[in-house]
Amino acid sequence: MELKAANNYMNSKNSNNSDSQTTTWPALDVVKFVCVTMMVFIHAHMVLITDSYRIINTHGFFYQITNKLMFLGLFLTALPMIAGAVLRMNNNRNFGETIKTAIFISLLGFLMNMITWGAGYTFSWNILQLIGLSFIVIVFLEKEFSHRAVFWVSLIVVFLAVPLRNFLGTLDYNYFVSIFIGADNGFIFWPFFPWFGVVGFGFLFAHYYLKYKDSLKFRMSAMLAGIGLLAIAVFRHEISPSLGSKYVWNSSLFQPAIGWVLASMGLFLVLVAVGSFLFNKIKLKKYGIINSYSKGILWIYVAQMFVSYKLSFLVKNFFSMSEPSRAYFILPIFMFLFSWAVGAASIKLLREKRAVIVLRKV
Repeated sequence: MELKAANNYMNSKNSNNSDSQTTTWPALDVVKFVCVTMMVFIHAHMVLITDSYRIINTHGFFYQITNKLMFLGLFLTALPMIAGAVLRMNNNRNFGETIKTAIFISLLGFLMNMITWGAGYTFSWNILQLIGLSFIVIVFLEKEFSHRAVFWVSLIVVFLAVPLRNFLGTLDYNYFVSIFIGADNGFIFWPFFPWFGVVGFGFLFAHYYLKYKDSLKFRMSAMLAGIGLLAIAVFRHEISPSLGSKYVWNSSLFQPAIGWVLASMGLFLVLVAVGSFLFNKIKLKKYGIINSYSKGILWIYVAQMFVSYKLSFLVKNFFSMSEPSRAYFILPIFMFLFSWAVGAASIKLLREKRAVIVLRKV
């Protein structure tokens, strides 16, 4: 079976509601660029100052800096909302094709785990598995029910996450339970509760963008809603997760408080609203860094995870990361340029259909 849908993954140029025209959303491309840039930086930073994701020096300069900048993780946790928006923008929500896409990106995620961290981490649950499962659920809900079903299930998943986690907390080391509620074990990073809700609301936001995209009222409403969600997180003191003394990706990030989840959605809304005012009329260069980061987001994610992790050992062998050093910037700068190249290559090879990914039944 040919996975054509995978070639369009994370693309924002597709059919609108009428299916007779094409629509572009430059603001979303810019938001994807910003969030992917932060993702590349965060991963490059973390692999330099950690050993197996444990901070090398919990009293040093980098620990203090990381602790102050943990709120930047909002750009990372906004990615599920971007994924939901892209699913709607693609407007190809055939259930069979969605299942194929979900299987493809999930298997790609498991392969990434294995070649990056070893066979023991092959089935670690990460963002690609979350997105694959979420796509299936969203398309099923829309097909069998309506957009209202996507809304209500997303809302329930977000607000039921903490109570469900408390109720099933004694079972959080069961792999399948952990997929739904998360686990503080460094193996499950993006549980269905609450992150499916973020994907779902991204899908719904794009749906209403297509309906009201020329409306100033819609853009202002998105801006105000985003600011409101961020304000709730600030008021609840949940705008930033805590930095773990044992390992960076601790429970406060992937078994998050409700404020952090709302802040992730709020940041996305603010970025898109600002982008809609400033960038909705720009024309992106085909192989420019913004377009390459936007269109190649899937392949950038997989490639930079592997390359930054492996290169970090080389950098740390030659330079000390226990104190501030200009050598720190070697890996992040290289990864920014490498990711640009990966994104441009994905446009050249996949979007121009010079290479096609095929799975055949055995």
